[in-house]
Amino acid sequence: MLKEHWRTISRIERIGDILIIIACFFGAYYGRASLLFWNETLQWGLPFEGEVLLPIKDYFIVLLVALLGYTALLHSFGAYNSMRLRSSWEIFRLSAASSLLVFIMLAAVLFMLKMDFSRSFIVLFCILVGLTLTLQRAIALEFLRYWRRRGRNFRNIVIAGTGHQAIEVAEHILRRPELGIRVRGFVDLREDEKKGQDEVHLYRERFRKKTGRRLGRFLEGTESLQKALKNYAIDEIIFTDIISVMSQVEESVLICAEQGVRTTIAADLFSVGMVKSEMSFFGGMPLIHFETPPGDRWELSLKRVFDFCVALLALLLLSPFFLLIAFLVKVSSPGPVLFVQKRVGQNGRLFDLYKFRSMDEDAETKLGELQEFNEMSGPVFKMESDPRVTPIGKFLRRFSLDELPQLWNVLIGDMSLVGPRPPVPGEVGLYKPKDRRRLSMRPGLTCTWQVSGRNEISDFESWVQMDLEYIDNWSLGRDLGLILRTIPAVLFGTGAR
Repeated sequence: MLKEHWRTISRIERIGDILIIIACFFGAYYGRASLLFWNETLQWGLPFEGEVLLPIKDYFIVLLVALLGYTALLHSFGAYNSMRLRSSWEIFRLSAASSLLVFIMLAAVLFMLKMDFSRSFIVLFCILVGLTLTLQRAIALEFLRYWRRRGRNFRNIVIAGTGHQAIEVAEHILRRPELGIRVRGFVDLREDEKKGQDEVHLYRERFRKKTGRRLGRFLEGTESLQKALKNYAIDEIIFTDIISVMSQVEESVLICAEQGVRTTIAADLFSVGMVKSEMSFFGGMPLIHFETPPGDRWELSLKRVFDFCVALLALLLLSPFFLLIAFLVKVSSPGPVLFVQKRVGQNGRLFDLYKFRSMDEDAETKLGELQEFNEMSGPVFKMESDPRVTPIGKFLRRFSLDELPQLWNVLIGDMSLVGPRPPVPGEVGLYKPKDRRRLSMRPGLTCTWQVSGRNEISDFESWVQMDLEYIDNWSLGRDLGLILRTIPAVLFGTGAR
């Protein structure tokens, strides 16, 4: 019954979307013409090109491409699947992505057909469709949730599991009645472990304290689950805490499949707080991915675009300054202008890091002689008044000018403007396993350590902790804040040696 209800809602949505696209097409055409009239009459100065639009029949190709494009994209994005678990932000993102891709599609088609249509009309049309689709779905979602709160269109589920995941799922469902989900009972699949009444009682008490409600039906074993499917109207089984009952889960899934009952397996298989899980498909095979922050968020693409643009602009603007520093390095001591060193980048990738040379040419060979003077704990070497540093190098290091060539590393993608500083391979070889998570993000020109006293922080563990805290709480706003804090740290040489 529920599936039939959703099929009906889905068909209504498809028809509604087509009507919305057609309405927005006419609204954009006549709205654009009206805005052009008032723009010319009141001299608003809006950037509308052309005196008048072409006849509306000439724009019907735009409507045809849009209908095909939106229908295909909305279907592929899952817009006609159940919205029961969708947030308003997901609905907006779905509509915005569809409108952006349709706009690109329209631009490509019109370019290939060499049609000179109003660009402002195309933009207005896509914006109207995106906003209207979002509004329509938000209203429909609120109506359905109101309907469910009134006791209609409920989905009955059974949670298979007796651990923290089972209670967490149940608690989330109970907090959100608008989802229209009823927990009809719990199943303990651990048939090979005979449980006494005391264990069941403890589980009931833990559930009551966590959710504020009583547990309800408590079933044991796959046979009890099979009977429940026959005796009650169960729409879905959610399997949680499955690591110790994999064989029973397989048997239960087959039982549910035979009776046409949907099954879901909690993807959060391991109780590791820093690990995030998500699903994808390789062909028809479902895959579960586990990754630590920041993962594969779309904001990282914006971070890369920002890095590229800033690095390119900085290289162009600072090129005369680069020539001056290169001249000073060359005349102050024998050796090359640039110091090139192998560093370890994201996930252990090696790359060549570029710096203006600030030490003697044979500085690397002298490192072993100075290890006893190392002032940093752990695998990193830092030394005040390092005898290998040249006079001009000391000045460059104080104001981080020796790091400027790394803008090239940022431009080509080896580094980012903000991120953990890239270590040398020898240091990484001495890392503890937990320290290697520093390498899970692209290394940067500046980082939390850079703006927190730099070499005044002599504890390697504190340095690692700063980097891991940055990775776990990464955001674009945080990057911008670190860049702004880096400017005074560099200008005043805070913590530099």
